[in-house]
Amino acid sequence: MKLLKRTWADISMDNLSHNYHLLRDAIPADCRFLGVVKADAYGHGAVPVSRQLVDLGADYLAVSNMEEAVQLRRSYIRLPILILGYTPAFYAEDMVDMGIRQEVHSLEYARQLDQALAGSGKRLKVHIKLDTGMSRLGFFANDERSLEEIRQLCAMEGLLPEGIFTHFSVADSLAPADQAFTAQQFEAFTAMVEALAAAGIQFKLRHCCNSAATLLHPEYALDMVRPGIATYGISPSEELAGRFDLRPLMSLRTTVSQIRPFQAEVGVSYGRSYTTPSARTIAVLSIGYADGLPRSLSNRSSFLLHGKRVPVVGRICMDMCMVDVTEVPEAKVGDVVTVFGTDGDAAIPVDDLARLTGTIPYETLCSINKRTPRFYLDGEQRTEVLQYIV
Repeated sequence: MKLLKRTWADISMDNLSHNYHLLRDAIPADCRFLGVVKADAYGHGAVPVSRQLVDLGADYLAVSNMEEAVQLRRSYIRLPILILGYTPAFYAEDMVDMGIRQEVHSLEYARQLDQALAGSGKRLKVHIKLDTGMSRLGFFANDERSLEEIRQLCAMEGLLPEGIFTHFSVADSLAPADQAFTAQQFEAFTAMVEALAAAGIQFKLRHCCNSAATLLHPEYALDMVRPGIATYGISPSEELAGRFDLRPLMSLRTTVSQIRPFQAEVGVSYGRSYTTPSARTIAVLSIGYADGLPRSLSNRSSFLLHGKRVPVVGRICMDMCMVDVTEVPEAKVGDVVTVFGTDGDAAIPVDDLARLTGTIPYETLCSINKRTPRFYLDGEQRTEVLQYIV
């Protein structure tokens, strides 16, 4: 089948390399790099991104769940993989066999994993999760009972504690109170690690730095960092935008299907939410909310055509949307339109679309769905195509 260029995402592997080295340069030379590739590498394609991270020198990878880990193993990616979310204990032996590490957030869960491995002679490598203020998964770092529970965990025959970690909740904020809270989280984490060391329990890997902490607090790097969104070239928060030379990987593109002139007072799309104020030229684009373009951008956003912004008019449909191309008279059917990303010297940051929909770039990127193929670029040269459907 010939390659269909209807709507697609261009992924710059050059920018991935740039961001990787920028993050590496921010941390101590002996600190390990864990590439976070959960949620299909934040919508960028987990397997191609993971392969590139392997080539760049990443030490570990992290995913959300067992299925994501299996996807990488089936693609012959052999780096150690850490599952950051819950996996039913039923899969404990499978995780051992595939060389997967599992987070452990409670004594009860540790017992379930240990029991699942009883009599097998196998030991599952685990990373103990401490809750230092995120209030999500984890042993409470400030609860003295956690020390005894972790000691019991570390004595279990079926578990091999390899790491211990926590997650910062406001490291991407420069507000003094938030910076103080991040420092408080780090202190709570290190206090528990030191208490465990005093009890004779030490870990190969201590890690707590997400993207923001990797860039702002390299002194918290310890043995390994876990940058996520920054790896993909997006600032961890609006407050940090432009502070670091992060380069976005993804540009979302579509094509012009039809161009027609309309007179004044003509309603466009469902509900006639837009009416032409004067004679206008309207183009139909081959992208809609079934591709991951939020319907809430109707009549609110603009895209790039020949380097010029063209406004979305009318409601975004399931498979199509309309833009006003009156100011781009050279527009023609088949032209490429950039929804976000770069078009020559012009650019629309994904942050702009996220802001218009009241969300964050993380969600916008993850919403670009499986109907949208990914084209991987080395410079201008396409090196790989990821098509989920065909």
